[in-house]
Amino acid sequence: MKNSIINIVKSGVGNIGSVARVLNDLEYESKIIYNPSDFSETKKIILPGVGSFDTFINSLKSKNLFNKIQDLVVNKNYSILGICVGMQSLFLDSEEGSEKGFSFFNSRCKKFDSSKEKVPHIGWNNVKIVKNNKLFDNIKSNYFYFAHSYHVDDINQEFTVTTSEYVNEFVSSVSSKNIYGVQFHPEKSFDQGQQIIKNFLEKC
Repeated sequence: MKNSIINIVKSGVGNIGSVARVLNDLEYESKIIYNPSDFSETKKIILPGVGSFDTFINSLKSKNLFNKIQDLVVNKNYSILGICVGMQSLFLDSEEGSEKGFSFFNSRCKKFDSSKEKVPHIGWNNVKIVKNNKLFDNIKSNYFYFAHSYHVDDINQEFTVTTSEYVNEFVSSVSSKNIYGVQFHPEKSFDQGQQIIKNFLEKC
């Protein structure tokens, strides 16, 4: 894998430099994907996301990346790691907007109840591993950095890897075959976040 070119999708929303820096620290070459023809033959896609759900999805669609990603994951067996809104895009849709997600998971994203806690949920929080998964191999700290207002809590337990607590228990990472998602930001979570990305590249 060390001679592979990892695909990092540029959605047009947010700065993905921190993800590229982690890959550089891990001594992996990466490629920023702007167009459908940019994808390397390395079957690894990292899909970071910040901002609103609809803006993120529309950015992918405007560059013809949405259908391309769907094809690579479903038909070409590319592994994908969705981060933050990138994870939320793996689901049906979100209360945040009207656009449809990739629908890899049959659940919806909903907003935290702001009458109970301050929203968005920003800062360090614990993740509870509820299912053994290669994505969390050799993790020495279960604290990761979060920044989000929307979450998933009604997913099939079969796909839930970790949960976290804020307002209520929510799903903080998911996995199904070649599809992975983390609600937290591994690229901002120091050594344990770097290990998540390393595990995705080498084991998932």
